[in-house]
Amino acid sequence: MSQGSMVMKEGVRIVRGTPDAPLRGPALFLRLRRIVVPGKPARTTASLATARPNPAGYVIKDLIDDMELEPKEALAKAIAIAKRGGVEEIYVNADLTKLPGRRVAVG
Repeated sequence: MSQGSMVMKEGVRIVRGTPDAPLRGPALFLRLRRIVVPGKPARTTASLATARPNPAGYVIKDLIDDMELEPKEALAKAIAIAKRGGVEEIYVNADLTKLPGRRVAVG
């Protein structure tokens, strides 16, 4: 996916990058990081957070921090969580500090 691209997987919109319009409903945010340690194989870690809009801004909560999964597996896990929670959008490698609107609380 290129920056800002969108695809549908299992009924969930997957978007690369930070939203440029306020969220209309709850969304998941999947962050993937590649960690390289000299002399060892590179590994990928992923974290997952949620942002829920309310009249005053967003409530942001960390769900999973630093799970060691390959990107495809991390995305599959995020999609499964989204479907169970009724979430329709997942943003990949978005900057939560740049969400349009005001932040209310971080959990």
